Amino acid sequence: MLEDSEDPIVKTVQSTIKTGRKWKVVEAVDEAKECLKIKEVIGQTQTDRKGLGSSTAKWWSKAEGKEKRDMVINEIRLNEDSRRVQKAVQQPQQGQWTNWDNALQKSLTWNEIWHMAPLRISFLIRSVYDLLPSNANLVRWGKKEDPTCPLCQGRQTTEHVLSSCKIALSQGRYTWRHNRVLQELAAIISTAKGETTLPNTNALIFTTEGGAKSWHGRPVRTTNQIKCLLDGCDDWDVSADLPEWDSHPRLRPDIVIHSASTQQLIMVELTVPYENRMEEAHIYKREKYMNLSKEQENAGYKAVVMPVEVGARGFVGSSVYDLLAKLSICGNKRTKALKLLAEIAENSSRWIWSRRNERFLHMD
Repeated sequence: MLEDSEDPIVKTVQSTIKTGRKWKVVEAVDEAKECLKIKEVIGQTQTDRKGLGSSTAKWWSKAEGKEKRDMVINEIRLNEDSRRVQKAVQQPQQGQWTNWDNALQKSLTWNEIWHMAPLRISFLIRSVYDLLPSNANLVRWGKKEDPTCPLCQGRQTTEHVLSSCKIALSQGRYTWRHNRVLQELAAIISTAKGETTLPNTNALIFTTEGGAKSWHGRPVRTTNQIKCLLDGCDDWDVSADLPEWDSHPRLRPDIVIHSASTQQLIMVELTVPYENRMEEAHIYKREKYMNLSKEQENAGYKAVVMPVEVGARGFVGSSVYDLLAKLSICGNKRTKALKLLAEIAENSSRWIWSRRNERFLHMD
């Protein structure tokens, strides 16, 4: 943005930037500036699901130099993202991912994409946009006449194959995928129990003589630790409802974290639903174990029920992030755990998809 330069000669230069046919730099910059001025007139508003006053806003009239340029760049990016989402919403099939309120965004680096198998990339992209060659899609594309599922005679869509086929459910395909994710989640919780983390405190800034350099001091351990569900005792016992683990009677939560000394119970219930049904699955599981939680509280225990969801296409629910945070699994360890859970769910669903027309299967 040459017009913000302090040099009068540079400020008057009319530079021409070549762009594509559909996007003009000058028009985008002018639109961003007008939006910033309008936002300042409107004032502070609510952001996403945050309350009023929870975030600060920068105003165009008070910004100078580089801060103005950054504001324009961010506003252009927001406008482009808004147009992209609007176009996706207009597509009822390919735009279903815009309704995944409880799913975390999947971030992939170029290095990860480079090392991915082509079939995995194809499955990930086509499953998100519902472009896999299911019988229903083949009928829509004019490649087939019968949209029914060869297993249960229902309408074979991507959602049907990955989460709704009755025959696949009776054969244990979804249970096999669920147990694979559960096994990894139980291992993560078992190795992390009793750990705590330091809060992200503001470190002191030390300046050398003359003010030439400055560096941030090391964070100091304080008594204000992040609240962890495992604080207060060190005799936590983790058990999971897996074939090789001891099963629980009655309702059988997937994972039970128990402390005998403090009489505390943390019940974790895992679901691997289709991504657009995460919120529905979360509410159902919480209501399902509400009576069991009350029974344990009447018996003198402090019980906590935490339903978690990992999407069938490898998108982790925000409930898993909250669970790991409350168990003090933070930073790089939490990032790796979320990535591993997503990969297991995605690989399992890809296996289920590849055998969608086979009636008899043997799960190893």
